[in-house]
Amino acid sequence: MLTNHMTDVKGRVASSKEISVEERNELVALAQKKLDDNPEIYHWTANIHGIAIKLHTNSYHLYDFWVENWFAGPRTHTILPHGLIYAVNGVEGHEPHAYYNHETRTAIFINTEYYGQCKSWALGIAADILETQHDMHSIHGSCAVVYGKGIVIIAPTGTGKSTHTWGLMQLPDGKIHSDDWIFVRYKKGIALADISERKFYLRTDMVKDFPNLEPLLRRSKCENVENDDFTSFGNSRALLDPEWIAGPDKFIERAVVKSVILLRRDPDSPAELELNPDEAIKVLEEGKYQVLSGAGDNVGDFGYEPYYNPYLLVRRKETQEKFFRNLFSAAKCHILNTGVESVEESQERIRRIAKEA
Repeated sequence: MLTNHMTDVKGRVASSKEISVEERNELVALAQKKLDDNPEIYHWTANIHGIAIKLHTNSYHLYDFWVENWFAGPRTHTILPHGLIYAVNGVEGHEPHAYYNHETRTAIFINTEYYGQCKSWALGIAADILETQHDMHSIHGSCAVVYGKGIVIIAPTGTGKSTHTWGLMQLPDGKIHSDDWIFVRYKKGIALADISERKFYLRTDMVKDFPNLEPLLRRSKCENVENDDFTSFGNSRALLDPEWIAGPDKFIERAVVKSVILLRRDPDSPAELELNPDEAIKVLEEGKYQVLSGAGDNVGDFGYEPYYNPYLLVRRKETQEKFFRNLFSAAKCHILNTGVESVEESQERIRRIAKEA
């Protein structure tokens, strides 16, 4: 591995997403004091679909992954960021926690350097701005293009979203677009999806389904890979350049979405159902999922996360429902149960749905 950093916190920490400006200012002062205690601090501005998000941290690991993950933002001092993230370790008397203030578009992470949540909230800040100022839809999902058509997979962690997206790429004309997050704009009944990140932040245990990934992971920056084994911990990660996977011709930056697949995993639901827009939105708004490794505490319990989106920092029910109605007017929606079939059987269903779109 190029690098492998073991973090103390290995998943998302408890969060408060509606703090006041006064609380925000107190927490920023706390973070800034910690940053001022040691000259070894790091700053870098990312360009997330045109939104400039600046990180301030005393964690070299967070800084290293942040710079590797994103497209570079403006480097001039005359252009100020749209959003801010403070991430500090070593704050005595504080449990690991994440905070967000919408008015100032500021996130503060205390005593956690797990990159996954920092990355997620950076996307959440960009989404907060884009949906209110630019009518842009942000989706926690993956996307591939097959038969010239974009297919978006939206699912809770651990139901096979990445595995099935990568499976589509194995088709002769299959291309991978995104692994975790897409930005969508709607024009004249067409849904246009754009990428969000420069590199993919992948679960390394994907090597169980795609063993050809292992040599690529060994040339990548990794997080929480235990004992040099990419499969030993369910939430170990790597930052991987998508063009490494199968060459630049297999990677595409924009897609026209024609199909949407929702995934769930349980022992009772049908293997496949086609959903009308009302049914699809009901499933997404409920967002029922089972907590798996890397998604937080209480592994095995059931939780509810609207749109299967843990990055959603501000809940705007009417706006977000409108976006999904636009999506389902442009693309048919199916829901598959990956708990009653093999990966291969579910993949065949997805390929058929994509071809018929």
